[in-house]
Amino acid sequence: MPVFSLHGARILMGKTDRIFVYIMGFVLGSLLVAMIMNRRAHKEEASVDPWVTHNAAAVKAGAEELPEGLPEVIQRGEILDFGILPSAAEPQVKVWHLNFDESYPYVRVVEHLSTGEFSYMAADQILIELADGVDVTALKPMLDALELRLRMFNRKDQIAVVGVLSTQIDAVPATIEALQPYAELFRSVGPDVIVFK
Repeated sequence: MPVFSLHGARILMGKTDRIFVYIMGFVLGSLLVAMIMNRRAHKEEASVDPWVTHNAAAVKAGAEELPEGLPEVIQRGEILDFGILPSAAEPQVKVWHLNFDESYPYVRVVEHLSTGEFSYMAADQILIELADGVDVTALKPMLDALELRLRMFNRKDQIAVVGVLSTQIDAVPATIEALQPYAELFRSVGPDVIVFK
């Protein structure tokens, strides 16, 4: 039987005593952890969501709020920019640039005013499907001339992902338009579309 010394006094602990002390320690520790986590959860619920405050500030500065009915994940984005294209006098689409901390940090939300439909795409890159027999290295002169950056490529699928010309709300269509003189290099060029399942 183990003997423990506590300030000169000797304590004898049997097997049952040790198990009892262990269980009590476990229960008290679990209760303490549960109380701490519960307190944190209440604090988080009470605090103001920073996305909401930033979006409210962006809306106050002139950005239009995101419409109701968009996917919940989109509603959580931080509004970076808003505009109407091609111009406020001839509106065809409304565009929001949103920021996320996830796999697509910059998302472009487009509302087509004629149909009311929405499309979602990366705001900072486009997809190029290379023409048959064209290697990704053939894009270098085009990329250098337009000061674009190759972000990613897949030789097997003949796909290249390229950064856009600017951070403006028209950057995706402007970049696609700028690539048109080099059309012999690709089968298609378009936005990096995001699909929600």
